[in-house]
Amino acid sequence: MKFDRITGVAVLLLAWEILAVSRFVPVLYFPAPPSVAVAGWDLLRSTGFVSQLGMTCLRMASGLAIATAVGLAMALATARYRMLFHMLEPAVNMLRVLPPPAIVPLSIFAFGIGAPLFLFIVAFAAVWPIYINAASALGAIEPVLFVTGRSFGYSSWEILLRLRLPAAMPEIVTGFRLGAGTALLATVAAEMLAGQSGLGFMLYDAAFTLRTRDMFAIMAIIGVLGLALNGLIAQGSRLIVGWHLTMSGTGESG
Repeated sequence: MKFDRITGVAVLLLAWEILAVSRFVPVLYFPAPPSVAVAGWDLLRSTGFVSQLGMTCLRMASGLAIATAVGLAMALATARYRMLFHMLEPAVNMLRVLPPPAIVPLSIFAFGIGAPLFLFIVAFAAVWPIYINAASALGAIEPVLFVTGRSFGYSSWEILLRLRLPAAMPEIVTGFRLGAGTALLATVAAEMLAGQSGLGFMLYDAAFTLRTRDMFAIMAIIGVLGLALNGLIAQGSRLIVGWHLTMSGTGESG
């Protein structure tokens, strides 16, 4: 499995190199991987880059934490009161398709330029996959859980929290994983449009000053950050829902 992933990356880099060498696109606008790697190394060694990277990670993590809390609270409430689920469904389906850049102007009017702006945009973008997955999973629990809970004298809230929530946890973790990727995209987009710091702002500045090697290097760093985030969540999910992977036979060995 690891070899297959390495092979996939190698094929991508080879195709990139061939396209760059062919000069089909001028080298000014499409630098080759080695020059991008040098630019990336220079960025990593430059003063202040780590703080810019940390700022992006902090904004992403903070917004994701808010989105997780709000999304799970909404899912639990709509699972307990199905009328609330049907009331929210039209608004959710409308709001979840709005791209993060589209809400930046309105968010600036509401919050100004500062930390609340980024928190709102990231949380707004990430809350929908978390809520939708959690609400769907909590609403699709087997009826036997209700019968079992009632036989033990559980109340409706106890059935929800002690039986339905653990059973829905694999899908909830999947929603969190999707939300985390969306949070990174929203963070970079918000920094490009309204930021004065962070990787998104650096990407925007490099692109519009024609520092294409730096632009590609920053995009590559954002991609690696996304891979690291996905791997971290995948490892964490094994601690939370490893029992489900084992029972379903989908767990990876090693």
